[in-house]
Parts: sequence; C-alpha cells; structure tokens
Amino acid sequence: MHQSKLQKSVNGIMNYTTKTVCILIAIMLSGIVVYYSWIKTVQRQLVEGKPPMLRPVDRFRSDGYKGKQVELFDEDNVLYLVGYFYAGDENEALAVCQRIQKIRNTFPEEERFLLVGFSMDPQLDSAEALTKFASKYGFTSDEWSFITGDRDRVRKFMNKFFRYPGHKKPDKYRETDSDLYARELRISLVHKGQNDERAFIRGVYWEGIRKGEIRNDESSKQDIEFILQNEMK
Repeated sequence: MHQSKLQKSVNGIMNYTTKTVCILIAIMLSGIVVYYSWIKTVQRQLVEGKPPMLRPVDRFRSDGYKGKQVELFDEDNVLYLVGYFYAGDENEALAVCQRIQKIRNTFPEEERFLLVGFSMDPQLDSAEALTKFASKYGFTSDEWSFITGDRDRVRKFMNKFFRYPGHKKPDKYRETDSDLYARELRISLVHKGQNDERAFIRGVYWEGIRKGEIRNDESSKQDIEFILQNEMK
C-alpha cells in the first residue's frame, strides 16, 4: 500500500513535469513563430521598398529648452528625426545635430518635420545650456526641440524605445573633461500614420567617423521618400 501511494505520487509529479515541459515548449514555439513572422514581414517590406516598422514608440511629454512642455510622437503624419547627446560635449552634440539637419534638408519643400535632440544628462544640460548651444550653432527654427527634464525618466524612455543606453565613460577613457558619455551616433526616423495607434521607428542611421564604422545616412532619403509618397499623401 505504501508503495502504491509512492507510485501515485511519482506518477503525479511526472505528469505535472511533463505538462510543464509541454507548456514551456509550446510557449517557445509560439515565440519562434511570432519572431519568424516578424522577420518575414520586415524582409517583405524591405523588398517592396517600404521602411520596416521596427519598434513602437510611446508618446513622450517633457520639458523643452524654451521652458515649455513638449509632447512628442503623438501627431499623425509628422516625420521625427531623433538624436541623443550631451550638449556639454559640443563636438559630439554638434555632429549629431548637423546630421539631423542634413537629413532634413534633403527635402527642403517638405514642412512636416520635427527635429528632436534628447539630452543624455538633463541635470547638466539645463534649458539655459541647451538654448545657448542651439543659438550658437543656429538650431533655432521652430522644427527643433531639445529635450531636458528628469534625467532618469529621459534615460529610461530612450533606452526602452530607442535602445540608447547613454553610458557614462570611465575616467580612464575620457579624452577631455567634457567627454562624459559614450558616443551615440544613431539618428532615428519616427513616424505615426493616420491609422496607427502609436508611432513607430522606421529607420536607424549611422555615419561613422572612424574606420570600419557603418555609414548609412544616405538610405534615409529612400525611407523618407517612401513614407511621403505612400503614407503621407
């Protein structure tokens, strides 16, 4: 009788384990199917010339450098070009903003652009510091927004949706006193279609300044042209 109870317990454990394993396998397989389907969709979109909908982006509200609240990624049919920098390192910040402006200037007749610079360190990049930087280098049109505010909130948002970590450099790797953060050379294109509930990242562009780094800023022209001609009529 004791052996019978023991056998039942063993069988029960085995059945539970088998069910658990089957559930885990089913979850893994469904994940693979979803991922494979997403890859196929992206591949099909690339073949068709349509820039893929890489990741959704939540709307974001924060302090702008002009002292007014700024709300981003909520308007339909606006092309957002987004960069991430620390304005205290003027060379790096200038390089990012000039690239954003260069991509935007490819379409001089198009008015539906917003150019966005998120600060890696809003505590140091105060509204006054960002205003000084923007004025010094001529980034003063109404299309520009420089985002400051709560440092942790900005960093969490940029890391979650744009995969921009904003890592501080260890002291031994800093070339100057203002060289606080690892370089972030990516520019992201964000668009929210008229029928979309959320905005999506539609392109990510690099223009490396060192040997071996990726350079694909020119592909932004094709992506923007497609969206303008097919999704923003």
